[in-house]
Amino acid sequence: MGRQKKKGRKKRMKLVWMSLLILVILGVIGGILIKTVFYENIENRMMSNAEANRLISYLAISDYEYTDRLGSSFTVKSAKKLLEAANVSIDKVDIKLEHVPGWIPITRKQFGILYDAMIQELELDRLFSVSLYIYDIDSTRDKEIDGIIYEVISTSGGEYYMEKDYGLDHSYVGKVAEFYVSNNEIILCLGESKEEITIKNAYAAKVIEEEGNKFLLSYVNGGMQKLPLSRKTDVVENIDPCLCDIILSNAGVKHIEDYTSDLLSARITSCTDGVVMVEGYEEPFYLSDAFNVYKTNGTFKAMQSAGTLIGYDQVAILLRDGILEAALITEDIYTKNIRVLISNSDYSSYYHNGVTITSDTDFTVAYGENVKEYAAGDKVEFQTGSEELQNGSTRITSKEEEGRITIVTVNRQSGCPAYRGTLELSKNDNGILIVNELPVEQYLYGVVPSEMPVSYEEEALKAQAICARAYAYRQMENNSFAQYGAHLDDSISSQVYNNVSEDERAIFAVDDTYGVVPCYDNNVIDAFFFSTSCGSTSNNSVVWGGIQEPYLLDTMETELNDIANLSDEGSFRNFIDGKLGTGFIEEKEPFFRWSVDFTKEELQDTIQNHLYERIEAMSENILARNSKGEYEKKSISRIGDLVDIQVTKRGDSGIIEEMVITGTEETILVKGQTNARSLLSPEKVTIHKQDGGTLKDWKTLPSAYFYIDIKDDGYSIRGGGFGHGVGMSQNGANDMAKLGYTAGDIIAHYYTAVELKDMYELLGR
Repeated sequence: MGRQKKKGRKKRMKLVWMSLLILVILGVIGGILIKTVFYENIENRMMSNAEANRLISYLAISDYEYTDRLGSSFTVKSAKKLLEAANVSIDKVDIKLEHVPGWIPITRKQFGILYDAMIQELELDRLFSVSLYIYDIDSTRDKEIDGIIYEVISTSGGEYYMEKDYGLDHSYVGKVAEFYVSNNEIILCLGESKEEITIKNAYAAKVIEEEGNKFLLSYVNGGMQKLPLSRKTDVVENIDPCLCDIILSNAGVKHIEDYTSDLLSARITSCTDGVVMVEGYEEPFYLSDAFNVYKTNGTFKAMQSAGTLIGYDQVAILLRDGILEAALITEDIYTKNIRVLISNSDYSSYYHNGVTITSDTDFTVAYGENVKEYAAGDKVEFQTGSEELQNGSTRITSKEEEGRITIVTVNRQSGCPAYRGTLELSKNDNGILIVNELPVEQYLYGVVPSEMPVSYEEEALKAQAICARAYAYRQMENNSFAQYGAHLDDSISSQVYNNVSEDERAIFAVDDTYGVVPCYDNNVIDAFFFSTSCGSTSNNSVVWGGIQEPYLLDTMETELNDIANLSDEGSFRNFIDGKLGTGFIEEKEPFFRWSVDFTKEELQDTIQNHLYERIEAMSENILARNSKGEYEKKSISRIGDLVDIQVTKRGDSGIIEEMVITGTEETILVKGQTNARSLLSPEKVTIHKQDGGTLKDWKTLPSAYFYIDIKDDGYSIRGGGFGHGVGMSQNGANDMAKLGYTAGDIIAHYYTAVELKDMYELLGR
């Protein structure tokens, strides 16, 4: 009996342990299921407080009190508080909140309904939800605004930006997703969308197959995209290239709407601020927000600038209800070639001891009756004794339209420069000369980024393109570089070319202003430009002498553009010290105000060190006082100990015209802004900018808009601006563009009473 009880007890214990083991296993499995399924679904489904607060901040509701706990969810209570702060009735929201406990979390879907209702009731047009097809997330082009880093999201609706901290998951690339956006900023991704998207004014090229999947190669927003075909698509494999709308969903491309039969042949006569004039039509056409241009002759090119249509006799255009939707370029453009003399690496000479070239495409080297062919990447060396240079010039040309020829033996800011067009080499006793011949518009592709940072506003870049084109025109009309067989050079002696590589923003600025030049009395102007103004600009005759141009005046750099009157020393000092004038366009620019301090010995030495070279360069503008007290040309190399410096004449803009430097051995009269800046060279001292930045090793002062104070321990120079001060201020142009001014407005501001005209019509076709 006892033995049976003992046996039964063991059996029951065994069952208990087995039950416990099963419970543990079930617990573990349950935990895993909760963690991997239920918990993650809850996380995906519930709206976090942190994310909700970020979105609510875009509603700009001043009375809403933000609350957050680490990892907490947005609740019904928070939703009610939000509605109350915004004075929006709970009845306006299509979710049940009234009798729900306040601690219940709000799902992302419910928050979306709530947010949409808030946007509608508060009438916030800048905030809306939209479905977009995602082409790419380009982290290499991150943009910083007010210290926040944004990723560039390329979509069917154009480029959007999204805070990097809340960056879009790359799994959405190639998908249609729904977003909340504020202007062009994505503030929240709501997940994949079931909507169909229409990509307007695309160019369908062909259907390809990769790994058993079919794709439609098409060009949209200026670039090529590979769009997957839906299994239910009606797009045929042997599709003809066409201008079309593309309809797609997350399943892929379902249909294309071919507009080939709707295209009209026409000539575009002008394009200004989104308004296009078409020959034969009295009323203007407006550009579509989804406007695209496709060049189909020669090398295919996709663009978004209507300005590039100017100059063609005929283009194929798609017009709908007064809107210019898209265009095809099917013929060669009329343009004119310009010849640019290429300097050596340090810009010290036009002559090269030896030249080595290569190309990114196959290329030819032609000399006399000989033509040698080379493959892409081959390097060809030229010395003065090379066979190719013994009987005239040698022409090096890429065999493809978009090919670039690189000069390996020249260095620029962006490395070895690559050139469009043709390189022409010739030699004489001094070395080898290189001339780059190419169309003017392509030349400008290399000028604009070299003369203005491409990060500047679009309208500023376009204004720079207009000025650079005018300069090129004027150089083509004179013979300054005729002895070299060129129109101009690639240095600051003309305008800097190809020091910085081409950039899409600069190319757009050139294309969108195709042929546009500023004119006065039907003549192309001298469109001088400089970096930064001090709050005024100067007329040309004060700075360089010669005939005063009516469009280059002494002006105050405000939006009113009043005439300047700062020739009085006291007025100029008050102006520089901030006691005279307000509302200056560039007053926040680092170079708007600057200062330099010298000891007496430092300033004395810099004058002595540069005196002889300045007299050699401009002897008529540095004169020495004779025994009669008159100033005359005289070969001197020192002034002795420095006694005094006085500014004796200023232009109406405040720029120095003359100053007198008194020494124990000589007293000299210094004329002109170049000499004033160079003689007082700050190369051994520090320049202090108004933003706290410092600069060293500068050969000249930033500008000739300065005054000088004598102190016990030396001299203090306080000034403003950077550059000669004539014409357009580049930073001023950028600041005007930020205020909403167009390129045309900027040109009109800096060049008095000018008109914008077509350079190629002026040159004759």
